[in-house]
Amino acid sequence: MSSCPEPTALTDPVSYLCLSKFNRRLRCCPRTNLPVTFSDIGDSKGIPLLYLLPSGCSRWIGASLDPLAAKFGVRMIIIDRPGCGGTAQVPLGERIERSCEMAVSVLESLMIKPAHILVCSAGIYYALHLLIHHPSAFRTSLNPPPRLYLIAPWVPMLPIDHPESWPFKWDWIPTPFIATQHITTPHLLKAAEQAQKAYDRGLKAFDTSRSFVMKMYKSFAEPSSSTSYPSAQATTAPSMSTAPYEQTSIKPGMKESVLEILNNTMGVGMDEDTQVQVPQSEGEGDKQERYWGSTPCCVTCLVSGYMQAENGQGIGQEHLVCLNRGPRDTGEVWLQTALSDLAATIQFAQGSLSPASSAEKLASNSLQTGQANETDESGAGGHVNGVKDPLEMHVWWGWMDDMVVRKGQLYFNQLVGRYSGVIDLFVHDVPDGDHSDLMSRPEGIYHCFEIIRSEEDATTPSREL
Repeated sequence: MSSCPEPTALTDPVSYLCLSKFNRRLRCCPRTNLPVTFSDIGDSKGIPLLYLLPSGCSRWIGASLDPLAAKFGVRMIIIDRPGCGGTAQVPLGERIERSCEMAVSVLESLMIKPAHILVCSAGIYYALHLLIHHPSAFRTSLNPPPRLYLIAPWVPMLPIDHPESWPFKWDWIPTPFIATQHITTPHLLKAAEQAQKAYDRGLKAFDTSRSFVMKMYKSFAEPSSSTSYPSAQATTAPSMSTAPYEQTSIKPGMKESVLEILNNTMGVGMDEDTQVQVPQSEGEGDKQERYWGSTPCCVTCLVSGYMQAENGQGIGQEHLVCLNRGPRDTGEVWLQTALSDLAATIQFAQGSLSPASSAEKLASNSLQTGQANETDESGAGGHVNGVKDPLEMHVWWGWMDDMVVRKGQLYFNQLVGRYSGVIDLFVHDVPDGDHSDLMSRPEGIYHCFEIIRSEEDATTPSREL
């Protein structure tokens, strides 16, 4: 008697998203006494990877990565942060600490210690805190450290009077509106959908009338064979269009099956909110083949609905953290201090810094006081004592990113570069990439998974893929 095959996003989207791997729960985190929900997707026997979400901190953001992770032999653990899904809310001032405690408890419940951390946007706050305060949660603690993969990480803004400061387009939004966006955003999305429908109807009417006029014109003066009149829809995309990225080149050696998965997930990367970006269909055939496509019953539509149906209060807190509007500093001083503390912690773990020196450095850079080390901030302390096994930090930047503009990206590179020999930075620039599309592009997430698999092969040659 053969059992029924497991549903897929193509065969049965509803049943697919009801699979237990998307809907795991830790009833009570032993560190916080709060419930935590998470997903455990990809290859169940694959390389463990902790994915720290962007500020739209719902596990559903990572749903589209399930088939790609499985293809690369990667097991992704994606945890709802406080106030999202079934994870309980916590005070804003405790958000980073409690969220990291929950992550450690989830990993313990699964009895895994990952050696790889994937970070997108606001996830950088949690990655640095985990490495500094919970290194034992990872395979070899900090000796050697786990590998860190940052895809379009958030960079806290500098004060407006700082010579290296850069603009941010959403900085003007009032704090009360951000804090309650889980209530206001769904209404704004509905209004936007209605506006889009009205626009599409108008565009269709324009296209129809234009075709009619062109037929009349042709009846009077037949144009030359070299003249063409493409439809308005083909030449001008609506202003609210979420058309997928057009892949123009294929990297050598890329398997067609992997490329097919990437093409299916194009355009569903998450921005800094809860809205799923739906790709435009390119033909009738695509509507049945693109399981993340813009059809009424596809996975994209369901994921968007699930996210809006579940608790999303924590997303407002995430944005307040990013904008440094909470009771504790989460701005540029926090980033400077966290990197300095991480370097000191790695040095101590590998024996290149004495316990007394390490304690003194951590005290002077205390995250509680929000004071940055003056030497680090000025850059005068340029040289640091290297370690045998530095932390490998890979970062992917899209030059078209309008959330962290190029100036902010270069500032981050320079800041991390101060700790070369302890934190080794590998920069991957994507000139036509933006803040969200790198999570669905070969130059971004594919390259990241490729590195993870190759690194794992190098450290565990007996592993069979």
